[in-house]
Amino acid sequence: MKTSFNFLLAFVLLAPVYAWSQLSTSSIPNFTATVLTGGKINSTQLIGQPTILIVTPSTDAAMDTRLWVEALPTAVDQSRVRIIGVIVIDLPFFMSKEDAIILAKNKIPMRYQEQTWLLTESNLESAMNIPNSSPKAFVFVLNAQGSILTRVEGKPNNAKLMDIKQALRSMK
Repeated sequence: MKTSFNFLLAFVLLAPVYAWSQLSTSSIPNFTATVLTGGKINSTQLIGQPTILIVTPSTDAAMDTRLWVEALPTAVDQSRVRIIGVIVIDLPFFMSKEDAIILAKNKIPMRYQEQTWLLTESNLESAMNIPNSSPKAFVFVLNAQGSILTRVEGKPNNAKLMDIKQALRSMK
């Protein structure tokens, strides 16, 4: 009985460490997106500088993303980390990518369009374990090598912002 309790205790204490080590060794998957200001961009361009990546997998997640975009600039030093928003769109057969870009540009203020990427075909959601059409935004902190240091989902709160700050501090 005591042995099984010790095993359970060790599992409970070490599971978060194992999950963290698995997360920190995974890298951002390769994808190509369209920047709202025009042009294509590849996920390899995320390498070289620490990045906070906000993934919006559905229109229901847009409010979470908006809240993150408002919370992050006051919570992190933007001279040390860039913030990129990725909008994942499953285009219906009657809508072109150009139509989606026009709609996004009408909703997103001009000052955020350079750092907003539109993704229509990718393995990003499955590779990063994001449920298709999730009603929550997903926020990832990537180090300069493109490895994922932390992941939070949903609306920002103090605990999630602290997780992000801690991941950024771990890069020093």
